[in-house]
Amino acid sequence: METWSFDNDELFELVRCGRKTATCSILDAEPLSKPGDIEQIVNSKGEIIKIQITKVEIKRFCDVDEEWAKKEGEGDLSLTYWQKEHKEFFTKYYENFTPEIKLVCEEFVLC
Repeated sequence: METWSFDNDELFELVRCGRKTATCSILDAEPLSKPGDIEQIVNSKGEIIKIQITKVEIKRFCDVDEEWAKKEGEGDLSLTYWQKEHKEFFTKYYENFTPEIKLVCEEFVLC
């Protein structure tokens, strides 16, 4: 079972309360999750939430739509907010960021 964390506990809480049902990351060499996989998310206090992956897609950053932004559950749920926050986050960690960069987009449910 894979265990991972967000960069802040606010996102953990959005998952816990059911508002955040999706997440994304830059596509890299790591194996992709598959529908049915059970994963654990941990916060800075060591608390754990278990999720089950329901869908995995590869999308370019520029192809993310309003529906996806709502599933991510952040801010005002708008695409504009999602693009601003994710561009800022991705450029902080990936110096080669472009709008065409490929993302692993995962949907999940709480276990």
